[in-house]
Amino acid sequence: MTRTEPPLGLRVAPHLAVVSMGYVMFGYAGVPEFYLRRYDIGYASFGLMLSATLLAFVLVQWPASRLVERTTTTRLLTGATVAQAALASTVDLAPTFPAALGLRFVWGLAAGLVLSVGATHVARLYEGDAASRQQGVYGGMLTLGGAFGFLIAPRLAAATNGIGVHAVGALIAVPAVGALYRNRGDRLTAPSGTAADAARASVLTDRVVLLASLCYVAAIGSYLTLSAFVTSYFEDVGIGGPLNALVLGVATLGRAAGGSAVVGLAVTDPRIIAGASAVAALGFGALAAAPSGPLRVGLPVLVMLAVSLPFGAIYNVAADATAAEGSALATVIAIGNLVALALPAVTGSIRDATGGYEGAFALLVGLNALAIGSAVLIARTRR
Repeated sequence: MTRTEPPLGLRVAPHLAVVSMGYVMFGYAGVPEFYLRRYDIGYASFGLMLSATLLAFVLVQWPASRLVERTTTTRLLTGATVAQAALASTVDLAPTFPAALGLRFVWGLAAGLVLSVGATHVARLYEGDAASRQQGVYGGMLTLGGAFGFLIAPRLAAATNGIGVHAVGALIAVPAVGALYRNRGDRLTAPSGTAADAARASVLTDRVVLLASLCYVAAIGSYLTLSAFVTSYFEDVGIGGPLNALVLGVATLGRAAGGSAVVGLAVTDPRIIAGASAVAALGFGALAAAPSGPLRVGLPVLVMLAVSLPFGAIYNVAADATAAEGSALATVIAIGNLVALALPAVTGSIRDATGGYEGAFALLVGLNALAIGSAVLIARTRR
């Protein structure tokens, strides 16, 4: 990992790439009624549109962990960003719901590569507190893409009958590809060599990596559930307008703030994870109790902030646990998404069966309690 200031293009490229990915991943969730009508489906099937992507994320992590130890992340991120942009342009053309699921799955293979390679790219450019901060910004840019999608997807769906709801992500990817191409010959993001080779074999048995994976299960599961269903949640309580974009905007600030707190407040990564997970558990518990009035509006915003704070800390804990930072990050992302991929469909089924989301919120209380315990064990292990 380099100790000098890398070129600006290398520093901003992963953040730009993940904005594009975030737009494609979540923009469709800003217009649930459009897809329910277009494909004549229920909320359980609607949840599968995210689950298909998450399954692809899981499957692509093993090859991703091998690829990042063989060449520069700059080169890999260029190819993955181009691929996900091109594939995003096809999803809006799906004539049937199974076709839409298949195309989102194929897109997810490229997008999952962007996610893990980008995180490894950041880990190779920075160390220590700076790495926590930049990983937080990286996660925040993903949610910023989703917030942008929530703002413009309703307009696109109304004006073009859905064309562009996914495809606009290809345009957003252009600056990232340009920045990466200009730095295509760099060696700053090359694998570290023999140390990583020796460490890679033990990643799956590393206690800190496995505990970080459990923390990621809670964070990504909570974040994905809120992102996929926040629009329909607010519609259920009679609220229209861009409040869903506000929630993802808060997530953007939360991810960036969580990484920066390690620097500005001298708070350790495990404490960020444990504290934020505790707030999230309390918030989901209050939502599960079906509060009335302003709490039904304010709590989702607070909970989204809480579940967003730990992302940079989780990535940094995993990357610091072993010399094979790419394999460690791929493991955390794979395990987290493997568990989380069931949640959108489960949440949609609960919505179809009960007309509300209280059961899903209760499940997320348990996941965040698991994250608190895992963070405590990480702190003890790192002493």
